Amino acid sequence: KFQGGGPVRIEEMSERGRGKSRGRGRGRSADGAWAWGAVSDAARGAAKWGRGRSRGRGSGGGSHWGHDDRTRTVIKNDSSLKTKNEGGSWGKGKGKGKGKWKGKDWKNSGKATVVRVDADAIGRHCEVKAHGSSVQAMVMTEQGIYTVSLDKTMKRWKPQKTETGAFSLAAEMSVNLEDTGHSILYSGGWLFIGLWNGNVQAFAQDGAEASLKGHSKRVTTLTVHQGILMSGSTDREVRLWQMDPNTKVFSCTHTIEESMPGPISKIHILGNHAFVAGQNGLAMLDLASLKVTKLLPPQKSVSDLLEFQGHVIAAYAEGGLRIFDAEGVMKSEMAQLQGGPILKIAGLDSGPRLLCGHAQGQISTITLPSFEFKTEFQALAGGSKVDSLLCAGHDGIFLIGSQDGSLQLWQRVDSGLPTG
Repeated sequence: KFQGGGPVRIEEMSERGRGKSRGRGRGRSADGAWAWGAVSDAARGAAKWGRGRSRGRGSGGGSHWGHDDRTRTVIKNDSSLKTKNEGGSWGKGKGKGKGKWKGKDWKNSGKATVVRVDADAIGRHCEVKAHGSSVQAMVMTEQGIYTVSLDKTMKRWKPQKTETGAFSLAAEMSVNLEDTGHSILYSGGWLFIGLWNGNVQAFAQDGAEASLKGHSKRVTTLTVHQGILMSGSTDREVRLWQMDPNTKVFSCTHTIEESMPGPISKIHILGNHAFVAGQNGLAMLDLASLKVTKLLPPQKSVSDLLEFQGHVIAAYAEGGLRIFDAEGVMKSEMAQLQGGPILKIAGLDSGPRLLCGHAQGQISTITLPSFEFKTEFQALAGGSKVDSLLCAGHDGIFLIGSQDGSLQLWQRVDSGLPTG
């Protein structure tokens, strides 16, 4: 069962159950000691660990991101935070970070890993060995940070404040999954995990469990629209699921496979459409007719999607980015970043920034809404892939999940990092 209670400050969470957490992987506090002891509480922010979203209608930081939920119920996470519904002016993808790479000829930059990035006031709090294999997906809830992995486990993590002022991460619980986990969603008191075998394993806060069977291959993406769970898979299908509130049994109500853009990597709801990303491009699925109305060029692999100010940012596996409005009209684009292939993107409230996670362990930061490259840094060692990214939606906090099973906690400080 999940513990109840609403969002709490990170300081409060770190005080809960001190000495009672279970599992492996405590943070190495020394990595962040140079910065966080000297950063004031105000600069660090009132870090409130919730669902990874901005705090209420009409609020400040983070409200650039995500859905307008005035007429529908949706989950809030780093890729679906609330929008101001402002048009915004988009830049043209400027910056020195752009660069061509040639597929098999592209090589690891060979850069050393860093724990602070002065060029964009970003510092690392800690790194833990979270899983025995790749951290494929993460989600933030009131209870903590949940991660799923290729090691067939789901774990929950709690931040703990160290004597230096930095935060470490401690494992509170570990749950065995029926197969490797590839996506995760928290909505309506349920945790949904997309598995390699095509099933969606679900755990309710009240202790109920469910297994949603229908897909034949890996479930890569999960989202919710008007109380309906939507799942996408490498079997090239989108499925819609509805729960019977009396029996808590989920039934597949619709299966959509016509005109899908190949194996599916991400679904994102914007307006009257679901943007469906896949190996062969980006499709727009009309939510009323459940028919694909547009296939947006180019027909290249799209690795991830993110909403910002009523627009969708599409990350292409080759390393480029494009911005589309709610009708599928392209507003801006950025050529391939020097970091090479993009695997994941996330929206950071501080700045704000677009974070791009690359196949060789780099993170690129891009300013929004000017859409200009800011900097790139080597977060992961040994060319390990950035397999997951999660932004808390407050105080510039974000997490990086690695191909080798490590988990890092970073923060961007608007006022700048301290010296020393």
